[in-house]
Amino acid sequence: MKRFIILAAALLCAVTTNAQQLKTAQGITIETEPEPKPKKTFAPIERGFEQSVEVGVHSELFYDVSISGEYIAGYRFNNYLFLGGGTGLEWYINGGDCAIPIYANARLYLLPKSRWQPFVSLSLGALVPIAEGSGFYHYDGTPLHINPTIGVNYQINNKYSCYLNLGYMPRWLYYYNDPCLTIRLGFTF
Repeated sequence: MKRFIILAAALLCAVTTNAQQLKTAQGITIETEPEPKPKKTFAPIERGFEQSVEVGVHSELFYDVSISGEYIAGYRFNNYLFLGGGTGLEWYINGGDCAIPIYANARLYLLPKSRWQPFVSLSLGALVPIAEGSGFYHYDGTPLHINPTIGVNYQINNKYSCYLNLGYMPRWLYYYNDPCLTIRLGFTF
């Protein structure tokens, strides 16, 4: 009987020790670094027809402020180059003058494979006056529309993006050049 009691006590100690080891092993947690979220990837820009709409404010330093709405359509050749044309409406707030810009547009993207894409753009064309409010909007010769800009494009998804650009637009009025600064917000689809 002594043997049985000693054997039972030994088994009880072994089971208790084993249970404590299991309990201790279950209580230990190993912390690991969370897996980084994969970067959202976009399909490469496809060649083909591309269009955008934009609204802007133009501030002529010495005379007037105008607002504009414009539509640009053209062909996207690759990740870097877009060529197209645009038209719209400019309305001068103070004088009530209105004009229609008609121009060709070229845009060069500097970092085309990222979500934020800086770009440079150039628009060349004519500005056709359609209404005169205060008599301010008189041109001497051909009304040129020249607008170099710099900006940044934000790719929302593979199909849509929005952009903000800043530019300079000289205005030839009477016999002098009136500098005009521009800021525009656009949406490409």
